[in-house]
Amino acid sequence: MTSDPVVSVVELADQYKSEFESGLSKLMKHATTFVNSTSKIRTYQQHINVLHHELLKQRDQMLVMIQDTQSTLSDLDTKNLMRVFSWMAVMSLGLSFGAFLGGIIFSSLLGFFISGSDAALLAYFVLPLTVYYFLHLPLKMTTKNELFRRYLLFSFAAFEGLLTGYIFSDKDLIGMPPIAALTPMAIGLIPHFGSSIIGKDHAKLICLTIGGGFFLHLSLGAIIDLSLPYLLLAGLYGLTGFAILQLYINNRGQDLIVTHIYQLAFVCAVILSQALVYVIFGFDARELTEAASRSSLSFL
Repeated sequence: MTSDPVVSVVELADQYKSEFESGLSKLMKHATTFVNSTSKIRTYQQHINVLHHELLKQRDQMLVMIQDTQSTLSDLDTKNLMRVFSWMAVMSLGLSFGAFLGGIIFSSLLGFFISGSDAALLAYFVLPLTVYYFLHLPLKMTTKNELFRRYLLFSFAAFEGLLTGYIFSDKDLIGMPPIAALTPMAIGLIPHFGSSIIGKDHAKLICLTIGGGFFLHLSLGAIIDLSLPYLLLAGLYGLTGFAILQLYINNRGQDLIVTHIYQLAFVCAVILSQALVYVIFGFDARELTEAASRSSLSFL
């Protein structure tokens, strides 16, 4: 027995109506969720914009500090200046020693444990960010903690040298590269011994320290081997030392955390400068030797 056609139509209409209502209800819920998520996204964007403006503000402040060479020096503690930049020189020596181990002594051994790309990721991103994060941890600035932080920075520099030496173990430069430690050594020692000459003259401090460091590089380069990569690296070390010195003068060495960050920044700038020069001017000596031997054999 067939049911009433009108009833069937009504039931179907009610089914469609309930389906549409259910679909519309779900659509409204999704729309509400989307609106809430977009409002959250706007909130995140506002936070990002605020952070971006704050970073730009800090960048502008740093640029003003770095460019200021005419202000009068007031109460510059040359003994503390010597202590801070001498430790940068020690860190740079650790960096050079690590590079010697990673590039010459242990390059083959390191190749069994880590690839060049992994070493680059560690050296240029993971390790600097990790140490930067650690320096911001709320540790009480006691003599013991300050000593621990300094030797942590030295260990970081030595390990960075090991990694970067391994990364560029197959690259050589024309002549010897400059010794990065000469720049912070000059910045630390010259004001300490020449404080009576410098006085409160900011420009004279910059000229004597940065100029003195570059003169040391030129003198050593004249003895070993002056080349374009040597001069470029020496100039980059001088620019790095100039920027760090200017920031230090503004901080006046009062905040030890900031001082340690400056020491970290110097080492990071040094390894980036070396990477730039090795990428541009580095060559594979073994490939050149093999090419020269092949060309000589073909000539014979």
